[in-house]
Amino acid sequence: MVELPSKLRVRSHLDSSSNPESKGSIARAARVLDVLAAMPQGASLSVIANSVKFTKTTTHRVLALLQDVGYVFQDPQTRSYHLGGKLVEMSNTAQRVDIAAYADKGLARLAELSKDTIFLSVPEGALAICIDRKTGAFPIRTLTLNKGDRRPLGVGAGSLALYCAMSDERREAICRVNQNWMKEYGTFSQEFLEAEREAFLTRGYALNNSHVVQGTRALALPVITKQGRLVASVAIGAINERMKPERIEKELLPALKQEVELLSDYLNVLEEEPKQ
Repeated sequence: MVELPSKLRVRSHLDSSSNPESKGSIARAARVLDVLAAMPQGASLSVIANSVKFTKTTTHRVLALLQDVGYVFQDPQTRSYHLGGKLVEMSNTAQRVDIAAYADKGLARLAELSKDTIFLSVPEGALAICIDRKTGAFPIRTLTLNKGDRRPLGVGAGSLALYCAMSDERREAICRVNQNWMKEYGTFSQEFLEAEREAFLTRGYALNNSHVVQGTRALALPVITKQGRLVASVAIGAINERMKPERIEKELLPALKQEVELLSDYLNVLEEEPKQ
C-alpha cells in the first residue's frame, strides 16, 4: 500500500480542528482533492481516508460526488483514484498535462494537409475524451466528436488506438467496466475489440470502419513517450469516399506518423527536464 508523505497529507488551512467551517461538504471535497493533487500516480480509498482523517464511508461518499461531476475518476484496473479531466481546464495540478496546447500546431498542419477532420483524444480511466478537434477545408465534414465528448475506450478510431496500446490486464479491466456501455454502440464487445487490436498490430494503426457513424471512417495512432507513457491519440476522420486504402497508406498515414512522432518527441523533452 502506498502511503502519502506526511508533509503532503493535508494542508493546514484545511485542518478541521483549527477551522470550524471546514467541516462542510465543500471543505471535505477540497481535502480529498488536495490529497489527489499531491499524488499524481493515484491513491487508494484507504490511503485517501487515512490522509484526510475521514471514515472510509465518508471518503467514499465524497469521492462518488466528485466522480459525478468529473473532478475525479477511478482507474478500472488498479481501483485507485485520480484527478479528473475537468480540473485540467481549471488548474495545472490535474494529473494530465494540457496535451492540446502542445499538439495544436500539429493538428492544424494535419487538417490543412488532409482537408479532413482531426481529433485529439486522451485516456481517462475506462474512457477516452476528445480534447481538441480541427476541421479541414473539405466541404463535407465528419464532426463525429465534439471537444469534451466521452466514449468507452475502444469505440472510435482515436479511442481504439488508445485501447490497443494498453496492456492485456488493462484492456480486460476496461472491457469489464464498459460492458454495458459498449452495448449502446451496437457491435462493440470485448471479442470485437480484441479482433480490432489484432488488426491494429498487423496494419500499424487503428481504423474505425463506419462502426460508430455510418458512412465515415477514421484512422488513428497512439502517442507514447519514450518512458512508455500513453498520453493521447491523434485521428483523421472523413467520409468513406475519401478514406480509400491507397490514400490512407500513401498520404494520410505518413503525415499522421510524422505529427505523432513530433508530439511524442516534445513530450519526451518535458519528461526529461529536471523538476524544480
